[in-house]
Amino acid sequence: MSTDTHDRLHKDRIIIERYAGQPAQIPPALIDRVKALNNGRGPLLYAMADLDTVGKLTQGWLVLGHDEVFFFATADDNNPDRLDRSEIQQVMELPGLSSSALLMLRHNSRLPLMQVNYSRRQKQAMENIRFVLDQQVKGHAVSPENADRAYAESVSAKIKDAQSSVMSSQFQIIMRLIGYFRPYRKDVTVGFACALVVTMLNLIPPFITGYVIDKILKPLELGELSSTATTEITLSIVGGLALLYLTRELCVWVRLKRLAYLGENVAHDLRRDLYSHLQKLSLTFFSKKQTGSIISRVSSDTDRLWDFIAFGVVEATLAIVMLIGLGTVLISMDWQLGLILVIPVPAYLYAYYLHGKHINKYFMKAWRKWSDVTAVLSDTIPGMRVVKAFSQESREVNRFGKRNDKALESFREVHGVWTKFWPMLMGTVHFVTLIVWAFALPRVFGDWGKPLSVGTFVAFLMYMGMFFHPLEVIGQITRMLNRAVSSAHRVFEIMDTEPDPTLSNERCQVTEVSGKIVLENVNFSYDGVHETLRNISFTIKPGEMIGLVGPSGAGKSTITNLIAGFYQATGGKVLIDGRDLAEVDVSSYRQHLGMVLQEPFLFHGSLLENIRYGQRDAGYEDVIEAARAANAHDFICKLPLGYDTVVGERGHTLSGGERQRISIARAILHNPKILILDEATSNVDTETERKIQEALNKLVQGRTVIAIAHRLSTLKQADRLLVMKDGQLVEQGSHQDLLELPDGVYRKLHNMQTELHEQFAI
Repeated sequence: MSTDTHDRLHKDRIIIERYAGQPAQIPPALIDRVKALNNGRGPLLYAMADLDTVGKLTQGWLVLGHDEVFFFATADDNNPDRLDRSEIQQVMELPGLSSSALLMLRHNSRLPLMQVNYSRRQKQAMENIRFVLDQQVKGHAVSPENADRAYAESVSAKIKDAQSSVMSSQFQIIMRLIGYFRPYRKDVTVGFACALVVTMLNLIPPFITGYVIDKILKPLELGELSSTATTEITLSIVGGLALLYLTRELCVWVRLKRLAYLGENVAHDLRRDLYSHLQKLSLTFFSKKQTGSIISRVSSDTDRLWDFIAFGVVEATLAIVMLIGLGTVLISMDWQLGLILVIPVPAYLYAYYLHGKHINKYFMKAWRKWSDVTAVLSDTIPGMRVVKAFSQESREVNRFGKRNDKALESFREVHGVWTKFWPMLMGTVHFVTLIVWAFALPRVFGDWGKPLSVGTFVAFLMYMGMFFHPLEVIGQITRMLNRAVSSAHRVFEIMDTEPDPTLSNERCQVTEVSGKIVLENVNFSYDGVHETLRNISFTIKPGEMIGLVGPSGAGKSTITNLIAGFYQATGGKVLIDGRDLAEVDVSSYRQHLGMVLQEPFLFHGSLLENIRYGQRDAGYEDVIEAARAANAHDFICKLPLGYDTVVGERGHTLSGGERQRISIARAILHNPKILILDEATSNVDTETERKIQEALNKLVQGRTVIAIAHRLSTLKQADRLLVMKDGQLVEQGSHQDLLELPDGVYRKLHNMQTELHEQFAI
């Protein structure tokens, strides 16, 4: 091993060790250097800048002094970049996927006075410095000694504001959910009417009970009623109650059926809209979100809304109506006892509100933990072969168990808060009940106060029991509401994400494509910090086959991603037949585009369905013709069910070469004018490669083709080769022309592969 290589590995090891441990500590020698440059005054704040301008690990330091900002490119840097703090008029963070950059600028200036790149691990320390400088720009002095606390308070304030905004927007979220009721207005009306009838019918039995005690039993004791009269009264009351209960149960059945269907329909529509919106989002969105989190929002969160949608809204409305109605009845029966029950109601409702505000954050945390559980499933199940190949079953069980335990802990916190609140509230309710008994019994006994008849007292007690039921319902709805709002917030968070602007019917529709592709001074960065492509310019004529070659990480796949419209160039233009790809509807353009990838993706389903995935209306004969052209027909016919054979998820029941030929058949049937081949013949044996190559030779005829291959022998048929290195186009020309360049990149790659081939041949 060379000395340079050993030093570099040693340096990387030190940096990685810093990653694994606590936040990086500034070297004492660097503190002395800062003092020497800063009139004996040491650093106020510092942060490790662990990435250089091209994204490689390094060990730089950003140091905040009393009057200046210093940037040491390395720990041994004796000539750091220096910037007077008074020159800084704007401080901003440029976030990326896995790294960020801190920019210090003058107003309206695009060129930063100083730029520092760092990974997510250094975010806290960098944000402390940014916070102090930002406060300085705003004219607010912050003591660096208190920067950690001040920054933490500023961050927590934003979180509290966000939580507050969720609570304050509960009404908007509920109204947005209710907006999904519009197609089902009939179900809502019938269900609500039946629930209202049930509520009204429930008020009759207590009244009948009081009437029987006061108007029938008393006269009966005094001998004022004959047996004939009592028989008629009995038949009337029993018949009336039978009709009442029959009507009530009929209304309950209609209500349950209508509202249950309503909840399922609304949840169905939510899932449909959410999934439809997901299809409109860019690949950048999916690269930043965990698959498990997205799946849980489409499935679990929409399912949690079902109960609230079906019964919560109607039940809450009826509970309030019943509370008002019963309060009126109780006060009309006896205003003194009625007021004892009614006056505390606003306090109960306010307690529900405060409790809901408190428990909402626990629900949000619990749903996040549940998403983590789903994320493990979405990671592990598709990769089960890798898990078993490396005997990591126990590790995955432990990983799932840890996240499952954390989810359980979060849900226990939710139930702990709820179960602590509910007994306390019901204790207050029971205390009020005792007060009613204490004031009512002396009046029934005639000891003091206005006399109270036994019938009225019994009826009052029955209504009092009913009066507390709406309070319990409202309490349950409050918990259901917070649960639903938390889930709805997660659902609407995705639905409110701006769709990919390239997928818009308002843009120019692409109906025909000849296949001319032009890249003009194209720059691109995935994270906004490190440029993957720099000043790429070339033209591809219609029907021309272009080979993209170069080392790994040179930017070859990025170019094809831009041509496919998966990402938009951050600088320059990508033109298709003279039309800027940023100005056309990419969905209509992709109907003329085909791709054969290194790892072909097959869906769980039949081979027939997979081949005509891009042409759903293709006939059986067309599918067979495409399969023949892809050299896939013969092996398909040998399968038990032929084209109706169902392949497993991602096509794992087929070999790699068979999956690739199905992918090629799919592209042939799609009949694109522009074809992208990304390592289509890699990772297969020689015989399979020959069959795939024969299929590709048929596929490329009459099309504009962009092919990526590390195996340069597969690109000999290309009309022209474009050679990439470090995000730049360094060479272009035919295979023979590039071999004649003495120090050419392509020649070196070709010679290296030739030597390796000779070694393997030996």
